[in-house]
Amino acid sequence: MQRRHLANMKRAQSKKVKPMRKFTAIILLCVLSACQFNVTPTFYVRDIQDVIASRDPINLPIFMQVPASSMDDCQSEIGQVLGILETYGMIGKLQSCNSDESALFATANIELEASVMRVDDQNQDNMTGALALGIEDRGDGYYGLYLARNPNLEAAMSSIESALVFASLDATNVGFIVTINNDIREALLITTYDSFVNGAPYDEEEFTLQPRSVLKIRASDVSTNLFFNRGWYEIGVIAFSS
Repeated sequence: MQRRHLANMKRAQSKKVKPMRKFTAIILLCVLSACQFNVTPTFYVRDIQDVIASRDPINLPIFMQVPASSMDDCQSEIGQVLGILETYGMIGKLQSCNSDESALFATANIELEASVMRVDDQNQDNMTGALALGIEDRGDGYYGLYLARNPNLEAAMSSIESALVFASLDATNVGFIVTINNDIREALLITTYDSFVNGAPYDEEEFTLQPRSVLKIRASDVSTNLFFNRGWYEIGVIAFSS
């Protein structure tokens, strides 16, 4: 995520909302075959508060299940994918390779990094995560939330497609479902834009997120295209009581 990705997030809203404990994201990413998959990070309110208070970015794990052409080729193929990502500054590890019950398909469990930072952070150009949660202070306890890609991700994906004959990456097959988990003891207000929230479509809506509850926010096709073409999209606004 370059400074232009986060620092240019300027949309003014009449209501702005504030969240994270450990950011755990499970991404079903079809790197080696064309299929529909969802990027599904979960952000905890306590962690978001920590980044807001300290102004320091944090890196968190993204766990991904990546298809491979076969068990025999899994380690070499995924090794190539991770090697290319590392070339572009994104850190990843292969955890295991597995096959389904029929032994026809293989998948690899890998771990990447995600960054959580304020949009005015001066270290945005050095992020090692494949994506990031951007946090924008809008005053009076309101914070804009954005999902942004690493500025090198597009080039890395193109290199993966070129290196691996089975690789096919299509933004139209990707869905982003961001979960906000309220792990603090007070309720929060979250305003979302142009998204599906808990399965229902909304243009703009304000929700009360009670303690120990979650809000699942699925990006629209327009927002998904913005992520790949512009580099980021707005998730919504979170508000903390003063």
